[in-house]
Amino acid sequence: MSSLTGISFQSATRFTFRKEIGRGGMGIVYLAEKQSEGVSDFVVLKTIRTMRGKQIEMLKHEANIAATLRHENIVRTFGMEAIPFDRLPDAFRDQITSFEPQEIPDGPGADEFLTCIRMGLTQAVQQSNSETAVLLPNDDHLGKRLYLIVMEYIEGWDLRKIHTQHIQAGALLPIILNAFIISRVCRALEYAHRFIVHRDLSPENILINHQGVTKLMDFGLAVAADQQSYGLAGKIQYMAPEQVLGGAVDNRSDIFALGLVAYHLLTGISLFVPPKGLDFMAQADHYGKLLEREIPPPHEICRDIPRAYSQIIMKMLAINPDSRYQNIDEAGSEIEKRYIYAEGFGPTNNSLAAYRNIFESDFRNLTEPDLQHLSFMSVDGCYDGLKRKISKELYTEKGRELLKSRRSRG
Repeated sequence: MSSLTGISFQSATRFTFRKEIGRGGMGIVYLAEKQSEGVSDFVVLKTIRTMRGKQIEMLKHEANIAATLRHENIVRTFGMEAIPFDRLPDAFRDQITSFEPQEIPDGPGADEFLTCIRMGLTQAVQQSNSETAVLLPNDDHLGKRLYLIVMEYIEGWDLRKIHTQHIQAGALLPIILNAFIISRVCRALEYAHRFIVHRDLSPENILINHQGVTKLMDFGLAVAADQQSYGLAGKIQYMAPEQVLGGAVDNRSDIFALGLVAYHLLTGISLFVPPKGLDFMAQADHYGKLLEREIPPPHEICRDIPRAYSQIIMKMLAINPDSRYQNIDEAGSEIEKRYIYAEGFGPTNNSLAAYRNIFESDFRNLTEPDLQHLSFMSVDGCYDGLKRKISKELYTEKGRELLKSRRSRG
C-alpha cells in the first residue's frame, strides 16, 4: 500500500484583511478571512513591525514555540506569514509604520461581523469588500517584509473590557468568578511554563469566550523557559519588580504579574498604575518608588474578600521571587482547594457564561438555566450577591485611602 509520508505540497490558502480590531506596542491586529478551495474561516492577523537579522530569527523562534502550545485555556497560534513590504498599498504601508497604539472606538465589532455572516446577512461582507481586492503574492522577495502572526479568533471579551464595563455599571466582578478566571490562567501557565515565560500578562491578554472559557493569548514577548531574560518587557502596570529593576526574569515573574491582575480586578485598584504623561523610564522610576510601600492584603481593602483568597494573592505578590509560589500550579491548586471548591461545588465555564448573560441584562433577566449554573452563589435561594456593588461600605478606611492615592484608570 502506498503512503503519503514525506510528501509535501504548497497551500492554496489566501488571507483577506477584513477589520482592524486592536492596536498594541508590536503592531496592528486584524480580523482576517482565511480561504482555501472555497472553504472560509476567520483568524486573527497580528502585524509585527518589520525587523531584520537576529530579531527576525528570534521572532520566528518564539512563533515556533507558541505554535506548538496546545491547551484549552491558550489561544492557538497557527504560525507566521510575511508580505513583501513594497507590495503593500501606500496607505496601508504608511499606517503600519507610523501607527500609534490606541483603542478601537465603540461600534459594531468583529463578533457582530461574524454573527451577520452566520445569519446569512451579507451586508457586513459586502461592505468589507467595497474596496478593490489586491492580491499580494508571498514570493521569495528578499527585501523588507511585513511579518504576521496568525492566531485563532476568539469570540468574546478581554478582561480589561469586562472590568471597564463593570466599573461603568458601578460594580466589580464577583470574587469567586475572579478566582475561577485566575485559576484557569494558572492552569494555562502551568502547561506553558514547560516551554516559555509569557512576560506580558495583563487583563488585555486574558479572554473569556461566549462559552465562558478563559483563554490566555499574546506570546509576542515570550521567551523560552530555559533562556536567560533581563530587562523591561510588557506593561509596567503588570510587571514583576525584577522586570522593572533589570533583574533576571523567569516563571515566577509571570506569577507576580497574574497576582497584580487578580488584585486589580478584585479591588478595582491597580497597584502600580503610572501617572499619565510619563515616558517609559519615568514610569519605571515611579514603580520603584511605589515598591517602597508595603502592599496591603486585598481583604484589608474590601470587606467582602475572603482571607484565604487574599493570602494566596499576597504570596503571588511577594516582592522577593524566592518568597512567591515557585510554580504556578501551586497557586492554582491553592485557589481551587482553599477557596473556590473548598465546599465541594463551585464555578465552571458555564457559570462564567451564565453570569455574562445576567450582567448584560443589567441583572434583570435571571433565567432558571443561568441561575442553575450559579447556584453556588445563592444564599437560601437568594442571589443578591450576584452584583458586587461598588460602595463606600465595600471599602475599609485603608481601602478608601489606597483607592484615592492609586486610583485605577481602567
